[in-house]
Amino acid sequence: MTSDLEERLRRDLKNYSERARPDSIRPLREPASRRRSRAVRWLAPVAAGAAVVGVIIAVSIVSSPAARPPARTVAEPPGPMPPFYVTAWQTYAGSHNGQVIPTFATVHDSATGATLATVRVPTLTSPGGTPGPTITAAGDDRTFVIMEQSDSPNANRFYLLHVAANGRSAALTRLSISVPADLSVQDVALSPDGTRLALGYQRDCSARISACRSSGIRVVTMATGTARSWSTRANGAPFGVSWAGNDRLAFQWQYAGRTSPAGQQTGYRLLNLDGAGRDLLAARPIASPGAEPNYYVPQALVTADGAVVITSTVQNIPDGHGRYTVVAKVIELSADTGQLLRVLYTVTVRHASGGGGGTAGSLDQGCNVLSLSPAGEHVLVACFAFGRVDGHGFRPLPGFPGPSSSGISGQQAAAW
Repeated sequence: MTSDLEERLRRDLKNYSERARPDSIRPLREPASRRRSRAVRWLAPVAAGAAVVGVIIAVSIVSSPAARPPARTVAEPPGPMPPFYVTAWQTYAGSHNGQVIPTFATVHDSATGATLATVRVPTLTSPGGTPGPTITAAGDDRTFVIMEQSDSPNANRFYLLHVAANGRSAALTRLSISVPADLSVQDVALSPDGTRLALGYQRDCSARISACRSSGIRVVTMATGTARSWSTRANGAPFGVSWAGNDRLAFQWQYAGRTSPAGQQTGYRLLNLDGAGRDLLAARPIASPGAEPNYYVPQALVTADGAVVITSTVQNIPDGHGRYTVVAKVIELSADTGQLLRVLYTVTVRHASGGGGGTAGSLDQGCNVLSLSPAGEHVLVACFAFGRVDGHGFRPLPGFPGPSSSGISGQQAAAW
């Protein structure tokens, strides 16, 4: 069984390294799911695709905890795996001189990965290409929101995707949600009850290259379009916005540059929406994953009770001969103490090359958690391969066409 998984990972990673008709398209921006700012350039370097050829991959599942986790405060028993996951993806197939990049949303059976339904999503393009779609899910696993964006001019469109009870059909409706023209949106997250959208943004970034007039999180009530914002004029921005229950938002605050002001912290925070004030940085710090190579901080998700942070780590270990062993892990941390609770999944790439164009560098940002089930027991991940992690280990799942089949590599827009 392990050898089949290793062979699957080798094949997928090799496919990612192939080019897909580059002479027929314009260069594409990295998908929005990678949480990269489109307004300023002081963020961590853009991740290269996970192109690994001729390396040896070893996978291990660690089911025993590194330390006994504290008792969860959630009253409900662990929930079942969501029945469906939805991927939003783009393909070169059907494009004409690079002007049209078709976008699709595909509903999959979570247990088998089988395709149940596919819906065409209108692509919002700009002269430099398309940033790619972003997708987020409500707790019922039938309500999804897809965001399409354009950089020039700055524009955002939101689509409601409602999946049928059996998953075999889905209806797409454009939402009448407007975003002020001076806001550059990095993230979108749908509340578990499906009533509100949280948008991580930067405001008026045209005046200076390294700073914006303000940054914050805007929460929009979908039924009415009314919005509340939490903001700051500090030189930085929130990224990786996600919900922890219906009343709190988790986000990564990142200061511009590699250093933060004295007494200030760069890392994950938990914002109580019922609290007083509208200062974004009044949100309390919680456990944060350590910075990876190239100062990249991986995506993190917080359980509904706010007790556990689920994230990833990547470590490059030199072998003394110009090669590296890259070890990636999906882990659980105590939100309060930062203590490692469990290692959920480990994947190792051996004999990776170093240097600017080496495979070790391309893997630095290649392991991310994407979406969390309502009870926090099941995680969609892209960790050198797309799949799910839970108490049964890691299972690779389909969802994104490879470059060799006219797809675009590096896509990670998936939710359940």
